[in-house]
Amino acid sequence: MIELKHAIQQHNLFKSALLISRCYKSDLDIAQSISQMEQLINQAAKFVGNVGDKFAAFERLRTFFYQQLAFSGDSKNYFAARYNLLDEVLQYRTGIPVTLAIVFCQLGNALGLKMQGVNFPGHFLVRFQVSDSKIVFIDPLNGECLNWQQLEKNYFSILGEQAEKEMPLETLEPTGCEETILRLLQNLKASFINEQKYHNALSTIDLLLSLCPDDPFEIRDRGFLLHQLDCPKVAAADYEYFVERCPKDPSTELLRAQIQKLREKIVIHH
Repeated sequence: MIELKHAIQQHNLFKSALLISRCYKSDLDIAQSISQMEQLINQAAKFVGNVGDKFAAFERLRTFFYQQLAFSGDSKNYFAARYNLLDEVLQYRTGIPVTLAIVFCQLGNALGLKMQGVNFPGHFLVRFQVSDSKIVFIDPLNGECLNWQQLEKNYFSILGEQAEKEMPLETLEPTGCEETILRLLQNLKASFINEQKYHNALSTIDLLLSLCPDDPFEIRDRGFLLHQLDCPKVAAADYEYFVERCPKDPSTELLRAQIQKLREKIVIHH
């Protein structure tokens, strides 16, 4: 965990994501994955060549990444936990938006292109700063360039009536290393829960809480997992923590009922 925090402080997103993978694979050779990435950078540099125009170089890189290397998402099993693990994304060239964005940006920045992730609602994006006056946004799943109308449509399809009348410009600002790692961990947690790998999901929440201590929503989710693992006492305590701090949340009434049932279960066990 100390190594992960240090990598985040150093803004080393690629290494931070690999360190997350190692939390679930103790024998993972991070140096080997870094070497694999360096080989891809060398291949990309040869493919792109000495193109003077930044946008032309970016277009060449896009062709290399999505056509030559065939990085993509998996439409049939989109939420699989393995697509959150950067070593596997490198190995099999399949991922989710955030992990594909990490690899794509690592390549682009190594070639001198200013590329960053964007923590966009519902779907992580890549932002390429062509010049002071021109920015291009890319869907990292397939490399498609998105215009303003497409971005707005995607924004309002996720937030709906909760959204402002116009999409805030801040929504398209670059995302820092820690925020990207938090997004990756939240995706990973959801994937493990979906696959009913509750112990792995608990480990993911521990990582999230080490970065954001006392986050009531992570503690609520930990309570859910402990509930599934038949640990009623600690599950009830986590639910109570959430209810006390977020009394107006829509899930609060349901959680109060769950707390009552868990207390009854604790009494019976005693």
